[in-house]
Amino acid sequence: MKRMRWLVPVLLLLALLLFTAIGYAGGNKSVGLVVQFPDGSVKSTTVTVPVDATTANVLAASSFNAAIAQGSYGPALCGIDNQGCSADNCFCDANHFWAYYHLVNKKWQASSAGIGGYTPAGHTVEGFAWSGFDANYAPTVQPPVMTYDQIVAAQPVPVPEPATVFLVGSGIIGLAGYAWRRRAA
Repeated sequence: MKRMRWLVPVLLLLALLLFTAIGYAGGNKSVGLVVQFPDGSVKSTTVTVPVDATTANVLAASSFNAAIAQGSYGPALCGIDNQGCSADNCFCDANHFWAYYHLVNKKWQASSAGIGGYTPAGHTVEGFAWSGFDANYAPTVQPPVMTYDQIVAAQPVPVPEPATVFLVGSGIIGLAGYAWRRRAA
């Protein structure tokens, strides 16, 4: 029976790893966002969302403060980080709007669908720029081209919170102590 004592902790650890893997497997995607603001400044980030998330969902889950108005044609992007228009007055500027793009083969393509009508794939990039429009109502401003890999590389590396480091460390110390004690016996 003494030989089976190690089996319970190992099975618990394997169960924990399995449930963690199930939680991350297949249910999410990561999408890159590039935003060029009216003053020319640019911010980018990646956002992890469910696989069926639209661009509106990606914006809502991002660190950007997106003002989105619900209209008869679906959600409309009014403002980003308090620049542009507010959700209650989405078309406050008759000469400018948030142009929406998809990055395709390292070139921006103006979206033919709104943010609620398009579901980006994982590891793709969606772009936004506060833009005017030409005689054909095509946007005149594009954000700088940034690939998904460039956005990821530019993001700061997340630092684990102290509680996580403590739990992992104490678990390793506990397992080492158990092994040492078992070996000494």
